[in-house]
Amino acid sequence: MVTFPLDISAQWHQNFTQLNSVQSEWLLETGSLTAKLKQTFSQFSVRVLSEKHITLSAQQANVLGADQQTALCREVILYGDEKPRVYAQSWIPLEQLTDNSLFLNLGERPLGEFIFQHPNLVREDLMITQFSGCAQLHSLLQDLSLEIADVSARRSVFHLADLKLMVCEAFLPGAFE
Repeated sequence: MVTFPLDISAQWHQNFTQLNSVQSEWLLETGSLTAKLKQTFSQFSVRVLSEKHITLSAQQANVLGADQQTALCREVILYGDEKPRVYAQSWIPLEQLTDNSLFLNLGERPLGEFIFQHPNLVREDLMITQFSGCAQLHSLLQDLSLEIADVSARRSVFHLADLKLMVCEAFLPGAFE
């Protein structure tokens, strides 16, 4: 049984030298991952796994430059051609959501479709990691009937005017096929 939110704390870094060309193409994409998935696959869909109000960990608060406070944590699977391609987790401090209620009502709409249309979007440097032996992630892979394998991931912090959000995207086994 998978418990949400998944704990995907890791050693995030900017050393991209160990990525092969296909991984680089996806993990270092600076545009919308949603747009890239839609361009690559003939069918695209989003499945919401969880939306909860959770207290930020010290590491998450540090990354967001915020106090340890309650945030909206949204977890989804992005599908391409009916195959799970990406597990995505987003964190938005609740105190920032008063004028941004759209984030509270996304439903099955991808977050990327909204944020990449925002005229004041600023993205901090991409960070990457490799998950190996992550029990919670392995449980998710089993639930999705995917092979248990190492998973490459990236993390971004976005600024939209006064709003700051963190997005982590884990590329599931077979994501690049």
